[in-house]
Amino acid sequence: MKVKVTKEIEDMIEQTIKQLGLSPKLEAATLYTLKLPGKRLRPRFVMASARDFDVDENIAIKVACATEMMHAGSLIHDDLPAIDNDDYRRGQPSNHMIFGEDVAIMAGDLLFSVAGYICAESKNNDVIKAFTQTLIELVDGETRDIIMSKKGYEPSESEILQMYRGKTGALFAFSFSFGPMMAGLDPSSYKEAGYEFGTYFQIQDDILDVTATFEQIGKTPKKDIVENKATIVKIMGIDKAQKLAEDTRSMILSKINKGFLYDEIKEMLFSQIT
Repeated sequence: MKVKVTKEIEDMIEQTIKQLGLSPKLEAATLYTLKLPGKRLRPRFVMASARDFDVDENIAIKVACATEMMHAGSLIHDDLPAIDNDDYRRGQPSNHMIFGEDVAIMAGDLLFSVAGYICAESKNNDVIKAFTQTLIELVDGETRDIIMSKKGYEPSESEILQMYRGKTGALFAFSFSFGPMMAGLDPSSYKEAGYEFGTYFQIQDDILDVTATFEQIGKTPKKDIVENKATIVKIMGIDKAQKLAEDTRSMILSKINKGFLYDEIKEMLFSQIT
């Protein structure tokens, strides 16, 4: 029961940006990151969760687009020299390397704004509030990452895991729980599964930063070491970090009922996530 992110979603994202009447450079910068190759995990999870709970597909597609826009905005900001200082994303030059830091910042800001506007078309107050809270958690998580990466700061394991839940887990938590929220059901189990998926995702990303090549991950390897980033790998080593990832993975599916979303998550958990 696999869910594909249809061309309709890709087209809707592009059409939405082109209809805003932006300056040519801002439009180009915004579409540049949105069009980078990727697995589109978050919209896939939104669509799968929607199908499990019989959510109107027209609404689900719009919210799926919103999650991809929020994610793309976070990637643009994440790569900036003041944050992760990475010149590459998914094997291509980062947004600021093409359009400059100033325009890249504006493109990220724009994507956050447009994402919220599109999500509001769900006309579901719980969903709209949750989406706004997701951005708050994402920004807070990124800020914690910045602070903990300062020279002389020695973060604890719990601090790093809390940071992971925000910067990576929050948007997965929203995507997983979209269906039950729209159905008026308690989404807490699905949300927690999303946070745990984000933690697993981030630990794997940190391990790959140390062990993989540029060709494998599409960005500069060993960047976390150079930038003194706060990671689980840094404080406990690769073997223990991998064990923590495996323990986290084992808990995720137990929180999700079998169906479209379950199958999507399972596929991702047992494939190489990059």
